[in-house]
Amino acid sequence: MRKVMTFLSAFLLGLSGLFMAPTMAMAASAPGSGPTIGYAVGDAVLGTGGSAQHLTFSMIDRSSGDRGTVSYANPAAAVAYEASVMAVRATNTEARFAYTIPSTAPASVAGLIIVWQVKDSSPDTAAFSVAATPSQALTMVANGFTPSNSYTVSRGGLDTAMMSATGLHGYAFGNAAFGTSPRQHLAFAVLDFGATRDNGVAFYANLGAALLYQAATPVVAVAYGQARFAYTIPAGFPGLSGLPLAWKVANGTPDFVGFSVASSATAAAAMVNAGFTPAYAFRTTAGDLTVVQLYLLLGHANGGVWFGPAGASQQMTFQVSDYAWTADQGYVSYRNLSAGVAYRASVHRVRVTPHVAYFDYVIPSGSLRGTVVVWKVVDVLGRPDQVGFSVAPSLTAADSMVVRGFTPTNQYTVTRGNLTVHMP
Repeated sequence: MRKVMTFLSAFLLGLSGLFMAPTMAMAASAPGSGPTIGYAVGDAVLGTGGSAQHLTFSMIDRSSGDRGTVSYANPAAAVAYEASVMAVRATNTEARFAYTIPSTAPASVAGLIIVWQVKDSSPDTAAFSVAATPSQALTMVANGFTPSNSYTVSRGGLDTAMMSATGLHGYAFGNAAFGTSPRQHLAFAVLDFGATRDNGVAFYANLGAALLYQAATPVVAVAYGQARFAYTIPAGFPGLSGLPLAWKVANGTPDFVGFSVASSATAAAAMVNAGFTPAYAFRTTAGDLTVVQLYLLLGHANGGVWFGPAGASQQMTFQVSDYAWTADQGYVSYRNLSAGVAYRASVHRVRVTPHVAYFDYVIPSGSLRGTVVVWKVVDVLGRPDQVGFSVAPSLTAADSMVVRGFTPTNQYTVTRGNLTVHMP
């Protein structure tokens, strides 16, 4: 209790009450069925004048594990620290998160368990209480609570969101400082959903120029331990508003951040999608960033083709995708009218190389049920495409044929239709 009273008497965080019991609240509904992902990001000044506090944070709310960091500073009380969150609950209107103040903070506050509630509103607000135990803090995050201390964001802002995680390729989040003259700061959370539906937000601060803005990130690409994202500087910043920026961040020791100014929003999006070397590059001096690659599309193939001799023509429609770090996906619909065979099967393994794709599956029904088939399709430029298949003794053998490549027992030239094989 002596630690807590010292904490209060010094007004290090402006507490007006301690160890408030959580108030039960109904959990926010998820955006439809299936997995979800949420985020909370902010760079916010709380209060005004000499008692103003500065809170920056970036975190991800995910069923497989919440992650994120918080930076807090109260210059008047000479308190500053960085902490990792123990739990996050984010919705489209607010977020709650908890952490333990680390031992590197002043002794009067080190070890206290702080639970914040931030609301993405107009104006944004931030409020907190101190929890008695980690268990209580987790309950407060999960179920809601009535904060002891509330503030209106006087400068900067915060953003929270929750959405379906279906189709998510990867994500990145960070709360990091970089540069020396001027010192700069970037707090962000960006989600890569592939060609469409990318999402996220970034808060940029240039401490030397007293510049702080928030921007949505409509274009994101996550691959191989790095993330790229683009945004346009919003209105209200003369000489800067309207400028399109492309950022690149990467995990490392220390982490890396960099950006370039693009000629247009379209050009910035192209830089994100194709990759680029930032014109301004930095190693982080404080904070942390994380890049999470869920899966990477290595290539895909699709087509609707006819092949085989007259009177024994066969038809195949297919769409297959070759992924890293997750299961390959796709389907094949096959018909051989003369043999009375027709089925639709899900593929098991896919490998895409330049102009050639291999894939296998087990026939699910009919007289050939259980037969393991391996295909090779060739996208021939300027000439008819080629397809061919073999029957494998087992799915293990078929997977090996896909991975190593093979010469099909039955080979055909496409007589009608088209197929394409594409690598990003």
